[in-house]
Amino acid sequence: MKLQFKKYNKRYLRSCSELVKTTWKLDEGFENLKNVDLIYKYYLLTCVNYSEHLDIIVDEKDNVKGLLFGSIEDASYMQIIKYKLKSLKLKLWALYHLALGNFGDRKTAVEIKEELNTVDGLGELYADEFDSEINLFIVSPELRGKGYGRKLMDRYVEFCKENEIDNAFLWTDIGCSFSFYEKYGFKLYKKYHNESLTDGDKNKPNGMIYYINIK
Repeated sequence: MKLQFKKYNKRYLRSCSELVKTTWKLDEGFENLKNVDLIYKYYLLTCVNYSEHLDIIVDEKDNVKGLLFGSIEDASYMQIIKYKLKSLKLKLWALYHLALGNFGDRKTAVEIKEELNTVDGLGELYADEFDSEINLFIVSPELRGKGYGRKLMDRYVEFCKENEIDNAFLWTDIGCSFSFYEKYGFKLYKKYHNESLTDGDKNKPNGMIYYINIK
């Protein structure tokens, strides 16, 4: 398999969304969902919106096999306005499809969205204490264990150095391969619990925030 690194652009939206499907089942819980792809496209676009580092790995057929999106938290005033405008446009897009019934039962779809917002909020409670966030990091199943995750992370660290970013964070849960972060050099910053995460029915920490000092 011939692979190369590229910067994400909108023509890779569908391929990136398909890659997300290999890792998370974001469409679970929806009722009478008409268009599953919309769920993954919406999630992918929310990650893209706040990311300045948009690194992807593509194969010889230009299919995305890995990605890492990272932000610059100390953004300029104009950049923040840009983020908010894109976020508003994305919300209107989602409301349009919600009104059409493409997300299935509207009440259920809204409840799931609010639940996801809560989970995301818990993971970003301490965002102000860091200079960058890894918004999305996935390697396709066939490439896992072959060093491509480390290569993506190395390229992200170089991005941080070039932009004078001193530290970065991410949040994950116990259902993900978090041992990779520990092996790479990330340190555990905080644990928390949310019933929507893996093993959410058990009253124990199931979410984690990791950070790394770039220098």
